[in-house]
Amino acid sequence: MHTHRHRTRPTHRLVAGAAVAAIGLGTVWVAAPAQAAEQTVEGASFVWGLNGYAQKGIFGPWSYKNLTGDAAQLVGSVSGGTQSEYVVDPVPATSFPAEHAGKTPNAVKFTEGSGTYDADTHELALAWSGSYTVNAYPAQFGAPDEIYANPQLVVEADGSGSFSAEFTLGAGIDMSGNPVDEQSYGRLDLVTFSPGSVDVVDADTVRITPDFQGIEVDPADSSPQTRNCVASGTATGWWGSWAPEFVNTLPGSVRPHFYSTGCGGMQDLKPALPIDVTYAVDAGPVDPGGPGEPEEPGEGDVPIDVTVPEVEEPEEPGEFVWTIEGGTPAVSLGTATVRDGSFVASGVLPKVTITDTRAGQPAWAINGSVSDFASGSKTFSGKYLGWGPALAGDNTVGAGNGRVVVAGEGEGLKASSTLASAPAGHPKGSVQAEAAIDLRLPLDTGAGDYTGVLTLTAVG
Repeated sequence: MHTHRHRTRPTHRLVAGAAVAAIGLGTVWVAAPAQAAEQTVEGASFVWGLNGYAQKGIFGPWSYKNLTGDAAQLVGSVSGGTQSEYVVDPVPATSFPAEHAGKTPNAVKFTEGSGTYDADTHELALAWSGSYTVNAYPAQFGAPDEIYANPQLVVEADGSGSFSAEFTLGAGIDMSGNPVDEQSYGRLDLVTFSPGSVDVVDADTVRITPDFQGIEVDPADSSPQTRNCVASGTATGWWGSWAPEFVNTLPGSVRPHFYSTGCGGMQDLKPALPIDVTYAVDAGPVDPGGPGEPEEPGEGDVPIDVTVPEVEEPEEPGEFVWTIEGGTPAVSLGTATVRDGSFVASGVLPKVTITDTRAGQPAWAINGSVSDFASGSKTFSGKYLGWGPALAGDNTVGAGNGRVVVAGEGEGLKASSTLASAPAGHPKGSVQAEAAIDLRLPLDTGAGDYTGVLTLTAVG
């Protein structure tokens, strides 16, 4: 058994072999990091780039203005800025425009958020003060501003949740050229997210991927939602919507920016971009207990009080240890067979045991990525490998399994993906992680005995 005691970021390499004529697959996801003991949260922040549509627009990137309170704008290189704090991959990893690959998006950042973190239910609630205003149209159109104030994030016990704000539509000119007055709609869920949408980035930060795919909306006075998109060429096959309550509140001039009215092209820029949330939990002060009641002083007595606290033993630093069952054995996928128009093969990742007893309970994650496969001069991309992470045995460390990665979709397992993770403040303990490995290749893959390398890396 191969063991690592972790203070830096060690790496394991597993050899995955397959006798094939071809194989292929794609990416999908699942998992939510577990939460831990009830604590107060102060100084939380989030950064968000809205969606890919806002980074391109019909008339260029949307404008941000009138930021108030704890809100600030991060100007990305899509608009000639230099922000590097918030970085996202382009379509098909997110909705960020592929033509802007290598650039950074415009984003809004809120700081000084506060809230609670429930130990028993693993729920998280954060709130921020301030507002930001966006407009998709040049000023000469007089289009009403969209004003978003006092955002809130809620994460439920199962890892699902919502991101909301108080929404106001400013005064302006509607699409018919008629003046409209400012109107406030109260708090609306802008986006929701499902279990498995929260990924650990580092010890204090998580990245939340909002829902879009498959969410149905029926706008009363706008184009009907398109629900029959399929992946073809550069088109992702995405169709869906932001939170229907929010979409149905928007005016017809901007509503189509947030739900599918067609397939491919600009439609692939409509899903919400990830929300990066940074927070630290505070266990609060420890009450050492007060002194006992003094006896009533007698005549001529002068009371003198002193409190002697218990000597607290320093907390052991603990350690982060992870091992792969059997060391670093080769994973055989066997001989590929033909099924549903593809070569397919499968195998099982050896169990990975993670134990974390470190003081402070920092977040951690075990991530994996695979190289391309080769057989002599013949190769095929690692994107055709996927996995389905799961946890086994007792989970005493409050971990969550990573997202399912579907072979052949997007970058598959060629892009780094989480096998298992736990957020900051998790209990001390251990867990075992495993994964079913799948390979799905096109039928024109050349015959041969192919070998690739799956690399596991601990972060945290």
